[in-house]
Amino acid sequence: MVLDSELIARLREFLKESDLNTTTTAIVRRRLEEDFRIDLSEKKKFIREQVDLYLQSQFENAEEQEQEQEDENNEEDDQTAKIKSEETDGSDSNEEEEESERARNKRASAKKGSKRVNNEVKRRGGGFNKVCSLSPQLQELVGVPALARTEVVKQIWAYIREKNLQDPVNKKNIICDEPLLALFGVRSIDMFQMNKALSKHIWPLDSDEVVSVKSTEREKQRKHVREEGRDDPDEPKRKEKRQKGFLAPLQLSDALVKFLGTGESVLTRADVIKRMWDYIKENNLQDPSDKRKVICDEKLKELFEVETFTGFTVSKLLAAHFLKT
Repeated sequence: MVLDSELIARLREFLKESDLNTTTTAIVRRRLEEDFRIDLSEKKKFIREQVDLYLQSQFENAEEQEQEQEDENNEEDDQTAKIKSEETDGSDSNEEEEESERARNKRASAKKGSKRVNNEVKRRGGGFNKVCSLSPQLQELVGVPALARTEVVKQIWAYIREKNLQDPVNKKNIICDEPLLALFGVRSIDMFQMNKALSKHIWPLDSDEVVSVKSTEREKQRKHVREEGRDDPDEPKRKEKRQKGFLAPLQLSDALVKFLGTGESVLTRADVIKRMWDYIKENNLQDPSDKRKVICDEKLKELFEVETFTGFTVSKLLAAHFLKT
C-alpha cells in the first residue's frame, strides 16, 4: 500500500526534472504507476491537485528569489556608489549615479527580455503551459478569455496577495471577496480546495461549449434525440439559461461604443473584456515594471475617468458601461 505522502514526494521529484512544456498530468500519473507498480486510475484528481500545488509553490519561490536578488542588487549598487564617492571625495558624484543607473537599467532590460522569452514559450508550449479556455467567471477575474494553467494559478495568487485575502491566522485559508465568491461560490476556501475548484473553470481550448469531463446521462439522452431527429424538450430552457449571466448580450453605453469603434452597441461581457485587453496590449499600456498596472492613454482616461488602474479592476470599471434593458 503506497501512502499519499510517498506519491507526493515522488511527484515533486519528477516535476523538478521535467519540462513543463511537454509534461502532462497523464505523463506524471504513468510515471508514478511505473515507479510504484500500481494502478493510479482512481487517483487522477488527487494527482492533478498535487500538480497545481507544486506549480503554486514554484511561483511563490520564484517571487521570493526575485525579490531577494533585487534587494541584493540594490545593496551592491549602494555600496559601489558609496565607495566611489569616498574615493573621489564627491567630485564625480553625477557620473557615478549615471553609471549606477545604467547598471540597474541593464539588469531590468535583461530581466524583461527573459520574461518575454518565457511568455512566448508559454504561448507556444504544451503540457501544463498549454493555453486553455477559461470560464466566464474566471475571465471576469483575470480579464482574458484564455491562459495556460500555470498562468491562471500565478494570476490568482497575485490577486490574492494584492487584495490581502489570506487569513492572517492561517495563510493557507483564503477569505473570498466578491469576485472570488462569484468564482468559487464560498466565503472562504483553503489552498487545496481552491486548486481543485479552479479545474472546473479551465477547459480545453478547442471546446465549443462548456461540457463536463464525463458525459452525464442527460447529455447522452440529448445526443440520441438529435440523432433521431426529434425536438429536444429541454432546448428552450437551455437557450433561456444561455441568455443569462456572463454570456448574455448586453447593451453598451455610447461612450463604450465610441471607444470600441466598431459600431456594435450590443456585445457579451466576455467579448468586451477581450477587446479591452487587446487594445491595452496593442498600445503597450501595461506598466513595464508591473504588468498588472495599466497606464491610461487619452481614450481610456475619457472612458474610465482614471489615470491608472490594475487589471483586476477592469471589470468593475466596465460595469458602468453595461446598461440594463
